[in-house]
Amino acid sequence: MGFMLIWVTWAVFAGVAVALGVTGYHFGVRTVRAVAGLTAVALAAVVTGYGLRHPAQAPPDLANAFTRGADQVAAALFRPLWLGHGVPEPGRAGWIVICLAIVLGYRELEAWALRWQAPVLDTSKLGEGQPSIRPEGAARGLTDGQRHQQLAAELEFRLAAIHIRSPSLLPGGSRTNALAAIAEHSGASGGGLAGAIIRFAGAVWPKPRRLRLQVWVESGGTGDTRVTVELVNAASGTAVATKTVAASTLDEAASMVAGYVARQVFARDPATPAWCYGLSDGRDLGVLQLARQERVDVAAAGDVDRSRREQIEILRQVTGGDRCAGLVRYELAQLHELGQGHVAALRLHALDREQYPRFFRGRYRLAMSLEMIANPGFAFPDPDYVRGVLDQVLGSLHRCGLAPIAECPPDGIVARDDGGKQWILSPSLDAVLLEAARRELRTIRRQLTFPAVAWATFRRRDERATWRQHWRPRVRQGFRDGADAGLLLVAVRQRLNGDRFAARGCRRALRIAAAVTGDSDPIAAVLRRPPSEWRLTGRPPRVSEDRVRWLPWLHRTVSWQAAYAVACLYSVLVQQDLAREDRIVASLRQAVGNRSSEIERPYDWISHDPDFGPLQGPDPGKYPAFTRFLAEQKLLDYPEPAPAAAGR
Repeated sequence: MGFMLIWVTWAVFAGVAVALGVTGYHFGVRTVRAVAGLTAVALAAVVTGYGLRHPAQAPPDLANAFTRGADQVAAALFRPLWLGHGVPEPGRAGWIVICLAIVLGYRELEAWALRWQAPVLDTSKLGEGQPSIRPEGAARGLTDGQRHQQLAAELEFRLAAIHIRSPSLLPGGSRTNALAAIAEHSGASGGGLAGAIIRFAGAVWPKPRRLRLQVWVESGGTGDTRVTVELVNAASGTAVATKTVAASTLDEAASMVAGYVARQVFARDPATPAWCYGLSDGRDLGVLQLARQERVDVAAAGDVDRSRREQIEILRQVTGGDRCAGLVRYELAQLHELGQGHVAALRLHALDREQYPRFFRGRYRLAMSLEMIANPGFAFPDPDYVRGVLDQVLGSLHRCGLAPIAECPPDGIVARDDGGKQWILSPSLDAVLLEAARRELRTIRRQLTFPAVAWATFRRRDERATWRQHWRPRVRQGFRDGADAGLLLVAVRQRLNGDRFAARGCRRALRIAAAVTGDSDPIAAVLRRPPSEWRLTGRPPRVSEDRVRWLPWLHRTVSWQAAYAVACLYSVLVQQDLAREDRIVASLRQAVGNRSSEIERPYDWISHDPDFGPLQGPDPGKYPAFTRFLAEQKLLDYPEPAPAAAGR
């Protein structure tokens, strides 16, 4: 037996063991089974090929070839462990022992993989265990047992309805992907011999960790509801986590219990991103679910505004501390931006950026919020409040390496030419904020290249479900083109602010802007020519194709985010009399009409966006095309009730 065969056999054995162990650590059981199956097929083919060639001129019988090859490989594998000089063939009994060892080794591999998976939540006993006893002193109303049954029914829905994966990129968005349905009923039985075999295999084969959820409901003396939540290890029967939740209503109690249970499951799940949970009692997730259930019958825009204000008040309860889920802050920031609270939204995005640097959707919104705050037309009445918020924002940006200063300078806020009633940011502070936005957008653009997405999908298990959807060119290209268009908007802002080097790295972004409106001549003129040559240029816009761009020079894009950013960019140029107004409307129509658009009520976001604020001044005839588009969009989002028929 050659020493080469011994070394090769042990090298392959060690390599396969390490590869399967790494797969079990970084991936789930399903992936482990697929990799193990492919590895077994590949090894069987290699062993069969070796058996066909050794000994030479052997008959071409695949079964005998596999047997011969397996015997020689087994002998080479056991040769360093054998005390004597000769290694006997395993024989039938030996191969039975080897097969049992392989099965046991694979069992341990699956057990290793299950250690790094999320526990399964067992709700099969949720509605049991509490008798129907009426609270002392209560002659009417539901008994505690009936309230327990009602709470159990609510939890079945709420546990599966916790959405914490990919929020909308723009405020008012309607698309949010669920992380997982963490509630799962247990129990499946077989019959006869098959059932016995299944039960035996289930008894000896590793099973995922299972947490059994149990609740106990009590009515408080003041009409509130107290719920004791207990998560029990189904295998050992020991309590894993216990908490008593107090709430004013059964509906609120159900949300708080769902938030607490979800937090316990997500904290034990390596596939859950860090920004998806924060407070140890899960109150932030419960409050987020309560806020999302705040819905009203919409008859006018004021009804939606009132609902959003109520959602803001609900979410404010949990977003003040450091240990808040990044997604909850993100949701509150989106609501603030729809209510013209752009400064408060910027503070929340900056906190998320410092605490959760891998939350790239939050970083994108931070960059766009910085651009909106740095808008020369953005004015505010309370300079002391804005200065305090900017101190926090600049402190976070400075610690992240995005800003050279850690607090708002004394001359960072100046009075506008209206008698001191409104204040704006100074050009020097605008330059700091715009540079931070540019750095963030460049980082996001690099992250959205296919190699970076593929590496993050493989390397980061907690982000795998997030990045997996970006393997699709339409999703990845849409987000990346939006970052490119946002970078172009920031570059134009910097150029108008006097930065001579703002056009660096904008060639690709100019092609995207041209894909939205037909050409990018007005933008290129501002970026590449001296101010003395800036003038109204450009042809009438044309409708571009909503198709994936397979080659870099193709003039098309699927990005509604890019179309919206280009509309903001042309709004800046129109206010400087450097572009035609119809380009704004064409870009907005493409953003709103895109089939992948996440904007639920476009009128709300467009009418509250500071980039479009100057177009909605006291003189509606100055920008007639934009004014007409906004009025039409308002009618689409908030249809007026039909007049009553005459004579009725």
